[in-house]
Formats: sequence, C-alpha cells, structure tokens
Amino acid sequence: MTIRFALIAITVFLTASSVRAEVCPDKVPEDGVQRRAQAKKWFSNGETAAKQGDDVAALKAYQCSLKFVPHGFTAYNIAQVSERVGDLELAIASYNQYLLLVPEATDAQEVNERVESLKARLAIVREKERAMALAAEESRRNAVATYVRTQVQESKSAKSVDVETSSGSDYRLAAWIVYGGSGAVLVTGMIMNILARNKMDTCNSKYNTTGDQSAAESSCNSAKSLAYTSYALFGVGAAAAVVGTVLMLHPTESSDVALNVLPEGGLSLGWGGRF
Repeated sequence: MTIRFALIAITVFLTASSVRAEVCPDKVPEDGVQRRAQAKKWFSNGETAAKQGDDVAALKAYQCSLKFVPHGFTAYNIAQVSERVGDLELAIASYNQYLLLVPEATDAQEVNERVESLKARLAIVREKERAMALAAEESRRNAVATYVRTQVQESKSAKSVDVETSSGSDYRLAAWIVYGGSGAVLVTGMIMNILARNKMDTCNSKYNTTGDQSAAESSCNSAKSLAYTSYALFGVGAAAAVVGTVLMLHPTESSDVALNVLPEGGLSLGWGGRF
C-alpha cells in the first residue's frame, strides 16, 4: 500500500509540474477537431491547476483554451479566477464575454449584477491609485522646494571672509545634489511613461483582437493615469534641473534664489542680485 501511495503522489506531482511548465501554443490549428482537442486539453489543465490552488496557472490555461475555442464556460471560469487574483478589469471583460457567448444564460441577471459590483470596486481602486500618485507628486515637489530653501539658507549663514569662494562651493554642491534628484525624478517619469505606453498597447490589442470595448477602455484609462503622472514627474524634474542650473551660477552675497510652491500647483523660481 505504501508503494502504491508513493507512486500516486509522484504521478500527481509530475502532472502538476507539467501543467505549470507547459506553454500555450502560438499557432491555432485550422482543423476544427484539432482546435477542440487543444481547447479541451487546456481547459482540463485549468481545472487541475484551480483544484490545486494555483490560480495563476489556472488562468493561463483557461485563456489558452479560450484562444482555441471561444466557449462561454471557459470565459466564466476566467472571470472567476481573475476576480480571485485581483484582476478586476479582466474579470469584468470575461463576464461580459460569457454573456455574449451564452446569450440565453439563466444567470444573466446575476452576472450583470456582479459586473456592476466589480466596476464599483474598480472605480474605488483607481481613485485610490490616483490619490496616491497625486500625494507622491506633491511630496516630491515639496521636498525639492524645502531642500533648495535649506541649502540656500545654510549657504548664506556659512559665509565667512572669503564669501564668494565658500558660497560658490556650497552652491555647486547643492546644484549637483539637485541635479541628482532631478535625474531620479526624470527616470521615474520615463519608467511610468513606458508603462503607460504598454497599457495603451494592451488597450489597442484588446480592442483589435477581442473587440471588447469595456476591457479596452479599462486599459486605456489606466494608461492615462500613468501618463499624467509621468508628465507631472517630467515637470518636477525639469524644474529641479533649472534650480540646479541657477545654483551653478555662483550667486554672490547680494544675490538670492527663491523657489516657492504655488497654491494651484507647480513651482515658482526666482533669482536676483548684482555681480
């Protein structure tokens, strides 16, 4: 009996490993029988992975099955697994696809109510993401302004007999630090802009491939949020670069640099003095 149980355990382990390791074929056979065979195989893989608690593998397998044969039950399973893993956009799109594939579904009203509930949750998530992005942007902007003010004040208070030499050195140090911060902000902006472009590509892909306008609009909206944040970061980075350039001008004892945060958003930079 012990040997038998060991063989069963090994078989289950090898089967689970093969399900996780197997990659969905890129080419869809033209023959309908072959397509149905592939769809059935990957649907079975999805069920196996779901029973084992591997939702990621289950989702990939169900999506592969749907690629070969668009079936309502497969779309429904994708929606449920997507909801469990937290991909609300895919869950909404898959529930809608289920209703399209099964127009006479007896649970249509229940599914529609579920879709509306998921849309409400998704709206809350997006609003939180937007608020976090705005808060992060405001924090970065205030940090740059505070740092520059501190550096300017410390520079002024540390002046001695050789005012021009010590001041110029302090300002150059501050300028390089500000340049470093500017570079970090710009790099972050570029990364977010690339993510936004990827989201937009996903939007176009979903619209052109599946024709699901709801899923496409979800990806487009996410892309817009990332894009707006990246533009804001570009603005902050550019402002910091201007500040660094001003600091490089070696202000004299009678000169002054001022950086203020405007109430309506943005930065105000001023420099004055005599050489």
